[in-house]
Amino acid sequence: MKGRLEDFMRTLSARSSDIDSLSLLSQEPINIGLAISGGGFRSMLTGSGFILKMEEYGLVDCLNYVAGTSGGSWILAKLALNDFDMESFNEWDIRESLLRGVPDTDISESSVVTMFDSDDLNEIFTADEWFYQKLSHVSKLWKRSLMSTRKLETPFEKFYSQLEEQLVTQKRQGFEKRSPEFFTKIKQVISKVFDASNEANSSIGRIVEASRNFSEILQFYVNLHLTVKAKKLSGFPLSFTDYWGHALVNGITPKASHNSLSKILEGSKRFRNFETPLPIFVANCKNGNLKHAVFEFTPFEFGSWTSLRLFMRLKYLGSTMVAGEAEKCLSGFDEVSFITATSSSIFNNVLMCVWQLIAPSMHTRKAVGAILSAFSLEFEKSGGNNSRALKISARPEYAIYHPNPFYQYPGASHQLASESRLYLVDGGEDGQNIPIGPLLIPERKLDVIFALDSSSDINGYPNGTMLHNFYQDNCVSSFENDSSDHQSPYQVLPYIPTSEEFVKHGLLSRPVAFGCHLSSFPGFDLDLNSNLTSLELPPILVYHANAEHSFSSNVSTFKLKFTHSEVQQMLQNGMDIFSFDSSPRYKRCLACIMVKRAHDRKQNTPEQNPLPFFCEVCFSEYCYN
Repeated sequence: MKGRLEDFMRTLSARSSDIDSLSLLSQEPINIGLAISGGGFRSMLTGSGFILKMEEYGLVDCLNYVAGTSGGSWILAKLALNDFDMESFNEWDIRESLLRGVPDTDISESSVVTMFDSDDLNEIFTADEWFYQKLSHVSKLWKRSLMSTRKLETPFEKFYSQLEEQLVTQKRQGFEKRSPEFFTKIKQVISKVFDASNEANSSIGRIVEASRNFSEILQFYVNLHLTVKAKKLSGFPLSFTDYWGHALVNGITPKASHNSLSKILEGSKRFRNFETPLPIFVANCKNGNLKHAVFEFTPFEFGSWTSLRLFMRLKYLGSTMVAGEAEKCLSGFDEVSFITATSSSIFNNVLMCVWQLIAPSMHTRKAVGAILSAFSLEFEKSGGNNSRALKISARPEYAIYHPNPFYQYPGASHQLASESRLYLVDGGEDGQNIPIGPLLIPERKLDVIFALDSSSDINGYPNGTMLHNFYQDNCVSSFENDSSDHQSPYQVLPYIPTSEEFVKHGLLSRPVAFGCHLSSFPGFDLDLNSNLTSLELPPILVYHANAEHSFSSNVSTFKLKFTHSEVQQMLQNGMDIFSFDSSPRYKRCLACIMVKRAHDRKQNTPEQNPLPFFCEVCFSEYCYN
């Protein structure tokens, strides 16, 4: 790492004496992290271009950690599944939607999150009584008596009669309901009915027309189920996240095997030789609608710094642990697809939104509902006979981590230690869409954090809201409240401006660094006359907002397919964001920012090394504080 950072300094357009000064400082231990926000393919492609430019500068080898959430976590999956080959970021084939048959949708993340920030589904689907009832009975569809108990509207009488006939035939022949033959027959039955129904009910034609080939799309979901069902047969509850994960990984890395994250990286020679950054997948916990309960997955551990402050070895996630003791050990639960989908599970929710948009009639919903019910996701009724008072028991719109490895952990008073399941969701659902938290853990001793924000705050672009949210929730509240119950595990940040200030000061179209000067950190006790070499200094945060440099990159978070030309233009725009349009002036300033903490630690020591004069100009131009 030291050598690569020094090599970077040698590429600068500056006087040789200034380059020597910077190169000397770059030989000190400098720890660097990168946080990539959520934002679907917008974030993934922009972040890929961002990293490609870092690689061109020789700086990827200088990264200690890369944290990703939602779309940012897709980058981590791509890296892990391709042995950290940066050239893989030039190889995207996403001309087909990740979720076959689901059209590109322009729904804001905040709308999707708001819909699902509730314990009770009647706050979500108040206008769709039938769908409400379908959810409560979906797990019983294939288990019910084969005798029809009610009259169904045409043309779906034929659908149900043929389906029940097929079930009877399968039962007589001794086939399992989830066998490949079973699903093939169901596909044939449904395809015929849809063709016939299209003549009788033109509204169904909207779905058929959107999908173009219903049979092919149905087969896609049947195959998805057959891939996922092994987990169910092993005794684990399924959620939409399981299906989404396999669809996601198949889309971004089609030739990858579905191994566990720990196993993949155990087999990576580059990773074992410390030649790669440590990936950190970030998710939130929703047990009891907790706020800011952040969990992280690394190749080594799973756990939380913010809530339980407990970790376990990732390799054995899925094992039955009670009171800190293993009752049943297993491995393989930590599939990279499941972990990546957990971090981006907002896409589970958008499927529900899309349902409302593309299902124009009660009849259409019944047919599609019958298809979805084959996945056997468990919904249960809670209390009374009022069908509008339904509450999800198994929470299949969340990623289900069962058993909870921290269940009844000795001395853990947090509510999560008293529950047998963990429900994890998209890492951006708490309004903190940039995963800088794991990089602000003091034990990681970072000097510089690059943050790429591809959030969709206004017109598909960020406006600084997500970064300010993190500052407000984790720094201001912790600093103002001395109670140990409210102490943040993160290092303090300097003042982060509001979205209005970001706009007013033009901070969204160029890089901006927060905390260049130690005096900008509130409450940071610093004696400038002391030796700083042994102090843990807070990192400098270099914020990059997604903005139009060479391409309008404000595509919808839920745009699920891109042409080759769109991919290349998104990548180029990401490269332009990191390099500030390949500015040699900014490249020099970037060097100054990266060695600033090494310089700070050298203050008042015999080997103190002055920074080039142009660094002061850079700090004045790019440092907010």
